[in-house]
Amino acid sequence: MKMADTNRNVVDNINNLNERKNFVCGVVEGFYGRPWTPEQRKDLFVKQQKWGMNCYLYAPKDDYKHRANWRELYTVEEAEHLTALITEARLHGVTFYYAVSPGLDITYSSQKEVAALKRKLEQVAQLGCNAFAILFDDIDPEMSGADKEVFQSFAHAQVSVTNEVFTHLSQPKFMFCPTQYCSTRAVPNVQTSEYLNTIGQKLAPEIDIMWTGPKVISKILSVEHIREVTEVMRRPPVIWDNLHANDYDQARLFLGPYCGRSPDLIPLLRGVVTNPNCEYGPNFVAIHTLSQWSKSSTLTSCDNNDAVSADIRLETEGDDSSDDCPTGLSPNTYHPRRALRMALQDWLLEFNRPVSAFGTIQQPQIPTPVPILPSVNTCMSLTSTTLAAPGPPQPNINILAEAVQDASFNPTMNPVMNSLVSENKVVVDTGHEEADTASTVSQDASSTSGVEPMDCNPSPATSPPHNDDSMMIENGEHSKGESDEESSTPVIETTTENETTARAKTSLTLPLDTTQDNLEELTVDDLQLLADLFYLPFEHGRHGINIMNEFNWLKINSHLVIDYKKSDGDNKPEVQEWFDRATKFDEMAKNVKRMANRLNKVKNRSLLYDIYPYIWDMNGVISLLNSYIEWLGFSKGWREVFMSGDQEPWIFRGGLTAELQRLIPVDASNDLFVYKAPEVPTRHSYCIRPYLDEDQSKLYSLILRTSDDRRDGTSLYAAYPDLPGDLTVGSYLEALKNENAKDVIVMVVEDEWGDIVAYGSVAGNAVEHTTLEAAYREQIRDKYPKVTREEGMMLTPCEELLALLTSEPQPPPKALVASHPAKVSFACLLSVIDESISKRLLTCMLASVRARGIFGGHCSVSVGEKQILELYSRHGFLEVTTQSTTLYLGRSF
Repeated sequence: MKMADTNRNVVDNINNLNERKNFVCGVVEGFYGRPWTPEQRKDLFVKQQKWGMNCYLYAPKDDYKHRANWRELYTVEEAEHLTALITEARLHGVTFYYAVSPGLDITYSSQKEVAALKRKLEQVAQLGCNAFAILFDDIDPEMSGADKEVFQSFAHAQVSVTNEVFTHLSQPKFMFCPTQYCSTRAVPNVQTSEYLNTIGQKLAPEIDIMWTGPKVISKILSVEHIREVTEVMRRPPVIWDNLHANDYDQARLFLGPYCGRSPDLIPLLRGVVTNPNCEYGPNFVAIHTLSQWSKSSTLTSCDNNDAVSADIRLETEGDDSSDDCPTGLSPNTYHPRRALRMALQDWLLEFNRPVSAFGTIQQPQIPTPVPILPSVNTCMSLTSTTLAAPGPPQPNINILAEAVQDASFNPTMNPVMNSLVSENKVVVDTGHEEADTASTVSQDASSTSGVEPMDCNPSPATSPPHNDDSMMIENGEHSKGESDEESSTPVIETTTENETTARAKTSLTLPLDTTQDNLEELTVDDLQLLADLFYLPFEHGRHGINIMNEFNWLKINSHLVIDYKKSDGDNKPEVQEWFDRATKFDEMAKNVKRMANRLNKVKNRSLLYDIYPYIWDMNGVISLLNSYIEWLGFSKGWREVFMSGDQEPWIFRGGLTAELQRLIPVDASNDLFVYKAPEVPTRHSYCIRPYLDEDQSKLYSLILRTSDDRRDGTSLYAAYPDLPGDLTVGSYLEALKNENAKDVIVMVVEDEWGDIVAYGSVAGNAVEHTTLEAAYREQIRDKYPKVTREEGMMLTPCEELLALLTSEPQPPPKALVASHPAKVSFACLLSVIDESISKRLLTCMLASVRARGIFGGHCSVSVGEKQILELYSRHGFLEVTTQSTTLYLGRSF
């Protein structure tokens, strides 16, 4: 009996493998935003042939001749390029499906409209295309008055037009995307939906129907779900899989493996096409692992319906972050982690392929709902139109409210790359590729995300001009050419009595400094780390989880070392454990730095440009965490909601980067996390770290440079160069010598040559610090000549400060310090124009004060200091009150 069952299973498996010859497996370019270039599509066809994939669906939402102006025929030049794509696909055994989306404004009952649709598809057929699709996704489900007089329902109208076009084209390969394309869109549900049942009954049985699963982005596709859909549609569906789509949140990138779909589904489906990341290069893993999945055996498949399964769990703390590829599995068995490892091994070769990058890096945009639907002609780059946007309102879930980034910006219409006739080409280079070469051509338009994928169009926007070739390092990392072995160790160092009691000397950097790591080649382990940092919509990779967990533990147990003193003798075991885990966290951060540095040296510059903005932002966040090891905790409720798959993933905007940012205890801090990414990979680096005693001369020099006006080439403070520094930060530095002064913080920003280019200081209690400042002025008055202000006397800037030295400092108004007790000040050289540096510096300072139970701070500037006033205003400070010559600004944090 057992032998018979085995034989029957073998026969069934052979039949299933035979059926796979007709299984549709490929890629749909169906996202909102900047379409891929013709060269990228041709590169895709080569890879699809190599990996045994047979389908490509041309459906870029923001190609205006695909959707907004679908009636327009292609020009001769456009037709030639489209013909070239169709021919190239055929040469590589890939079926080229041309899709059109007429649902925004078609009148189904108009013969003129139907004729225009036929004429459009006829033109493409004459170019050699023999496969088509009509997409009715993301449209208003209401019919016009004229259509209501002719058709019984919305579904009948769509079926009538689709069947007529299908017949007119002599019944080619054909796909249909319904308006109700997932369970959450089915009204009232899949089984009882009048719309879906009509589509299933009336649509020609040879036409394949597309489906995204239980949700727009489905965490899991189960056998039961597919059987239910098949019953209603009267045919197996083609899965339009949005698992790796990032058009709804382009602060996220998805490099994890295809998972949450058991290979047992394969015999039950007509096919699967993945609608992946907007950036072409990072889709290697998504497409490669889908190919592996499609060829796996259902008899020996792993049970991986649970997308999280045993691989990744947010609750798991302290797990080894090493790769956990399973061993002993049959070669035909699909396992996500093994598939990922295999894909990364092949992807490594792609990084080493010389490919030039043209244009500037497109910065991922913080998502925000956009009230318009731009439709850009990706065939003629200077044409654009806008339409009113359909789609549901922004999701509003209380438990997730704190997670939604609310960064406001005004998207602008820019010239967009040409999808068929493009000057922005990906060119395989035959010679040496310079690391930072970028041609000055028209910029590609990057899309901001809308409310959700397949549901609202983003507005094209490019980052503002960014001329600073700089990158920031934080928390003690010196980028001066030394190797990692020579850099500071990741321990909490005890200091002398004249220094602060505990200084974090962890080593975290953004990429692109000139350390020895840059000379090493990229490895598969580096790519594993990269994938884990940008994993999947409902889960983070192991390395990302471990970074969060280690930081969580360090924060929760920070009390062990806050008051630790060297004089206490030997470390207690728990204190030593904190030091050890701080070292472990620093090693994690160094691995990220090393990976980023190696990425910057790869020959495939086009691929680097796709990934670079995400790496730049991730490193900035991790370096902030390493600069600030006290945070407010991470709620278990958030974890459960994140992992459940009950919510669509655009609820969790920003991915791991945003979650790490939320660990920093600064309220209303969203504006501090909106940065302009560099437009080309940078080489300069900066370090944010606590002030040390040996920094005094450099800090004073910075203050002199920011306060001195050398219009005639002569310093205004030549005789007394220390005077601005003494009056500005002298009292803070004096307070730091007292180890009990916990409410005084001074941080500096150091460039790669060791110069201090910015600083920040905070006094947690402005009133108490006024007393300290008065005592310090009394202490240093003997250093300088006495100058008194007399009525009608004109004083030089230096004399003004000398006169100020003789006066008593005035405390801020009581009404101000009642709500904003801390005093904040910082300055930055004008040569450092990257605003992320000052924002990260300010974030570190505010978070440190917040950890001490202080929830508001203020600064005071001269009313005439316009640049300083604008600087504070950009960082969220608002006017509180004014005096005769001083403007007070305050903010909560």
